[in-house]
Amino acid sequence: MVDKINEEDALRFLEEKDKEFGVNNVEDEAEVSVEPVKSLGTAQFYNAPELSKASESPWKSLNLLNIPSQGLFYPDGAEVLLKSAKTKEIRHWSTIDETDPISVREKINFILNSLTNVSLKTPGSVYLDLLEIDKFHILFRIHELTFPNQENKLWANLKCTNTACNHVNKVHVTSSNLTGFVLPEELQKWYSSEERCLVIDSPKLGETLKFYLPSIGMQNRFRAKQKTDRENNQLADDFFYEMGPYLFKDWKSLSNEEISRLKIESQDWSVQKTTVVYKIVKMLKENSVNKVGFACEKCKTVGESSIFLGGSFTVKDIFIISAGLDELI
Repeated sequence: MVDKINEEDALRFLEEKDKEFGVNNVEDEAEVSVEPVKSLGTAQFYNAPELSKASESPWKSLNLLNIPSQGLFYPDGAEVLLKSAKTKEIRHWSTIDETDPISVREKINFILNSLTNVSLKTPGSVYLDLLEIDKFHILFRIHELTFPNQENKLWANLKCTNTACNHVNKVHVTSSNLTGFVLPEELQKWYSSEERCLVIDSPKLGETLKFYLPSIGMQNRFRAKQKTDRENNQLADDFFYEMGPYLFKDWKSLSNEEISRLKIESQDWSVQKTTVVYKIVKMLKENSVNKVGFACEKCKTVGESSIFLGGSFTVKDIFIISAGLDELI
């Protein structure tokens, strides 16, 4: 299960891969040229240029400007390397149970653990430091490295959002037409490029609130703590466990005692503070849903829809070629 994945083992795995392939930092990779981000609120579709191929290393450099978070909530100078899936990863992926959220989460984490190399300029950086909102985009980028000649195209049947049209479009889903996080315009004024989070100095509350986009590790930490609370017949507090991952910066240094302390403190929050925390987290969550954007081939209406739909590809299809046997043999 995902909660049992050990970040130290993940780090050790990545370090061994570094030694095996002679990769010690991403400065050896050619930078990808992109247009600078002009606004925090304009990233709807992602310009996804090819990953760097300048080095013979299997690791390719990912430009963080081209992922949903645009790198805004990572430490300045953060770097991510990716490589393609091989037989070992695909064999493990093939055992995924798409009806079981835990199985899906575990298999995605396995892929990210094996095929990403994360450097946040701090000791012990691992795949668990990747933000949840970037997870699926990075997964699709690994898919594209694994099938460079589009041997495994992912097609979605997407109904036009124009009710006067209702045409069903067959859309080839790639990292470039995934839509994802956009920092709501109302929150942009509180983004701090120095602290890499939202910093809200509230005279009415008499305190400064900070909000972060949760990493995979942070979500895992809170998920495990909530499970422990339930097993020990303690107050699970669904409200707190929805809000909590957005209130802490570093999952590695976060103890269960600190989580419990804030959970208890949150019981005494004023109505106004509770409302502020709820509204901001709700806005961040609603703007973090991964979808695919498309233009209707019939009426040209631009719309978006969920990535995985009935009659379209499934999570398993990302790394298991969905073509018929006649096409494979």
